[in-house]
Amino acid sequence: MMHPDTALRYVSPERGFGVVATAPIPKGTILYVQDPLDIVIRPGDPINEDPLYRRTFATYAYIEPDGTRIVCWDHGKYMNHCCHPNSLSTGYGFEVAIQNIAKDDEITDHYGVLNLEHDMELSCSRTDCCKRIGPGTLKREHEWMDVAIRTALSDVHHVAQPLMGLLKPSIDRALTDYLRNGYGYRSVLSLQHVGPNGV
Repeated sequence: MMHPDTALRYVSPERGFGVVATAPIPKGTILYVQDPLDIVIRPGDPINEDPLYRRTFATYAYIEPDGTRIVCWDHGKYMNHCCHPNSLSTGYGFEVAIQNIAKDDEITDHYGVLNLEHDMELSCSRTDCCKRIGPGTLKREHEWMDVAIRTALSDVHHVAQPLMGLLKPSIDRALTDYLRNGYGYRSVLSLQHVGPNGV
């Protein structure tokens, strides 16, 4: 589920639709948490091989570390990539704002965390866009992501969190322990799925 202060809007001809903030969202705000309405497709499910759904998965699904595909039921599936995103997925299974996001700003993620199975051409709005990402991107990018996530997590308990109740109790405990004690941080690299080709 996406944060309630977000909406789907048309962004540009190049980027199509995207997710925007409908109110200011401070750094450290949880922006997305998987919830019971999301579509969960386990490894081995025949639908994974059905050509009818291949494009949908390639466009809208992300892959969990165990190979499970998730398709968000709400507008979360329309979040666009940016090489300098304002939110990131975390090793705690939720997306967090890594900087303050102003009303009407597009909310962006880095697609390196999605466990892409093939290279993808990008339509990033930045002039220094890397233009293409694919399998192995998270291995190359995780260090700066972890720095940004750690900084954002330090604000988690200091801002309003309408999605906090959706965290699994084990995740909530792990996050609280890390914030209280300063150890046990779960790197974004823990999101990486190692597929049959070893990537």
